[in-house]
Amino acid sequence: MDEEIEEIRKRKLEEMMGKPEYPDKPIEVNDQDFDEIIGKYPVVVVDFWSERCPPCIIIAPIIEELAKELSGKVVFGKMDVDRNMSTAPKFGIQGIPTLLVFKEKKLVDQILGAVPKEQILEKLKKYIK
Repeated sequence: MDEEIEEIRKRKLEEMMGKPEYPDKPIEVNDQDFDEIIGKYPVVVVDFWSERCPPCIIIAPIIEELAKELSGKVVFGKMDVDRNMSTAPKFGIQGIPTLLVFKEKKLVDQILGAVPKEQILEKLKKYIK
């Protein structure tokens, strides 16, 4: 009960201070809003994927789970590389799925392939409070 009250208090304080509300599921990212999204939140993980990529489909439920579990600390975005062809080449992405980790709008890490949830969490530990 105390944790729930503290969470409500924290959320209200953030709203009053104008901090963005954190989504609890991955948000769609495109070439046009990419810079805005990685600048809006302190830590953002962008999943570069395609619906015709079997490993991308395998990792999708993991990204969904992490978005829920880490809401308030990390925002997860999904960028379909078939529909958005400008951003991936800027970061040298040659294979998917590729997760890029941004902290304070700077690329700080990347995770290649359909890796286990624990491996993603381990990488993210150093970037979240």
